[in-house]
Amino acid sequence: MKIKAFLVISLTLIILLLSAGCTQAPAQTPATAPPTTAATVPASQVTTVPTTVIVTASTPGVVQTLPEAYAIEVQVASNGNSADPKIITTFRGGRGINFISQIEVVNTHGDGKTESSVMNHPNVGDSTELASSGGDNDRISVYVTISNGQRYLIYDQIVSLKQRG
Repeated sequence: MKIKAFLVISLTLIILLLSAGCTQAPAQTPATAPPTTAATVPASQVTTVPTTVIVTASTPGVVQTLPEAYAIEVQVASNGNSADPKIITTFRGGRGINFISQIEVVNTHGDGKTESSVMNHPNVGDSTELASSGGDNDRISVYVTISNGQRYLIYDQIVSLKQRG
């Protein structure tokens, strides 16, 4: 009888030990881009900063996948208005909404000029508008900075004037 009780208790402890190792969060892999330091701006404030940079690559690059715990979604679309063309980026939320400290949207025009906008601690539905060139040569890149300082490129596409969300 004592052997049966000993085996049941031992088996229960082994199962508990094995299951405890399976509940840890996956290890974080470092991002390839170094973290950036940004000025402190009140939550949900959008800042637009036009700059001029010559871009060597005009085709979209490879985007990074956020760790599942930090997953979010953004929507990027043109307003379709040829008189006042704009590209609208909207934060749609996601599992990692509480870990997102900054979203930066960069529009690189075909002539090399860039324009960027930053959303600090965005809420669901927050959006930003950037001027479009009105053609099919606006490259939109969306960078997300999470609370530990890692920065990810989550969207990098050419957005045309005719494309609507």
